[in-house]
Amino acid sequence: MRKLALLMVSLLLGLALASGGEEWNVGDQQASVTERINLTIPQRVALHLTEDEWIVDLTNPLPGQNGEGCYLVPKGYGGTLEQAIQDALAGVFAPIGTYPAIKDLNGNGVIDPGEKGTLICLNQKVLQKFCNNGDGCELDLKVTRTMGGPTYGQGGVVDKAPDLNHSKFVQFNGQDTGQPLELLKVLNKRLPGWLDDIIIEAFWFDGSEVAGIYQFNFLFQLAAL
Repeated sequence: MRKLALLMVSLLLGLALASGGEEWNVGDQQASVTERINLTIPQRVALHLTEDEWIVDLTNPLPGQNGEGCYLVPKGYGGTLEQAIQDALAGVFAPIGTYPAIKDLNGNGVIDPGEKGTLICLNQKVLQKFCNNGDGCELDLKVTRTMGGPTYGQGGVVDKAPDLNHSKFVQFNGQDTGQPLELLKVLNKRLPGWLDDIIIEAFWFDGSEVAGIYQFNFLFQLAAL
């Protein structure tokens, strides 16, 4: 029995040595041994969203501050939704907490030009993305309306990726059925670690909206190419 155990130990040692095991070298002036390193890095894509809900309640709109909340778009404004977002962020529009958008902003007792119009509401959050695929990756947004009809005004999203010197706007009103809207595409290189994108969401109640309750799912999807 003891001989059998010794034989098994010898066989295991022989297998260990044959599959790599130990390495030794003896010399007069110098000795060297080599170690082989096997490294496996799995392909990974990951997203982290710092906020998972935005509540827009026009019975009590939140006046805009620091690029979030609601702003008055003056009557007769001829810009697009993308331009309206830029003007709201730049402080061109006055914050307002009433819907419909009308307020004596200067307190003179009358509604002056520029104190009546439509309402744009903004929200900002951070989307952190990771993709180590050497061929690149693509960030898409899929907007699905799960409650309410199509007449909610205009909606859009801006993706700002400062680390990549990239900015993209997509408008989804009339296209809120879940088809992918491309926010970012990086070709032939991997992303350098976790990158923070600023996501700006906007609804512009431009007078075409109909009263009701609306719900949307915003699905941000990062895929290796």
